Amino acid sequence: MKFRRTTLLLALSTALVALTGSPASAAPILSSGFENPQLTVEFRSYSTGQQFDGWTVTSGAVDLTTDWQDAEGRQSLDLNSSSPGAIARTFPTQLLTTYKVTFALAGNSEGPPAVKSGRATVNGQEVDTFTFDVTGKSNANMGWVYRTFYFTNLLNGSAVLEFAGTSAQAWGAVIDDVHVESCLLILCPASASQVNRIS
Repeated sequence: MKFRRTTLLLALSTALVALTGSPASAAPILSSGFENPQLTVEFRSYSTGQQFDGWTVTSGAVDLTTDWQDAEGRQSLDLNSSSPGAIARTFPTQLLTTYKVTFALAGNSEGPPAVKSGRATVNGQEVDTFTFDVTGKSNANMGWVYRTFYFTNLLNGSAVLEFAGTSAQAWGAVIDDVHVESCLLILCPASASQVNRIS
């Protein structure tokens, strides 16, 4: 009996690995380092309705820039141009699937306030709020950190991921190296309480 139970558990584990790639990894859905278009100037502003690298500016304005040390590649995105801005991108989702979103976060240290802020939403529902203190940081030493959040899309066949700057001044939170991966709920994440359920 012990042998049969072990065999059954092994078979279930093998099936789950086959569905998800491996317990420790997930299938990539989206990967964006804001590398397109490749800038020949220090920065370029995009305002509401304009598009770049698969993203659409949904409010205000943002700056695509080469001004500073990036988390990856040579370009990153300041979520505040002359005013707070927001960008969004749509991708397909499946039922009973959890999505892991990771992104690099820093801040524009060239002006106030010291603490930059922003938020992330999925289908209009807030899933993450973030702040970054630029005290002691510089263009050569941005102090990038990575953030992660999870969501399960319960009703829709697609998800709209949006990042928005919430700092009042022109120097905002900066993001880079955005990744979205999918995985089964029982494997990703470790705790169901970490998952935002989107209806």
